[in-house]
Amino acid sequence: MREDIESTLRHGPLTAAELSAAIGVPERDLPEHLSHLELSLRGRSERLLVLPARCVRCGFVFETRTRHKKPSRCPRCKSERIEPPRYSLPPQS
Repeated sequence: MREDIESTLRHGPLTAAELSAAIGVPERDLPEHLSHLELSLRGRSERLLVLPARCVRCGFVFETRTRHKKPSRCPRCKSERIEPPRYSLPPQS
């Protein structure tokens, strides 16, 4: 399953919902798989690239967030309109 996640992410950035639909894994299970994949990649000197979540209303970017889940609301304006983070891996050479 994590091999499927890895190969899918090498094709370009995807949100958790898009990744879930592409590989058939429930979206609620993806944060755990992404965390484990991140550890596996670290052992091979690779990194999971994360385009951070962003508030649609005020533009706040969740740059320091380490959890692989969409934030529930913006700490600045309290809006719940959050653009989810996107995950990707660089193509293998």
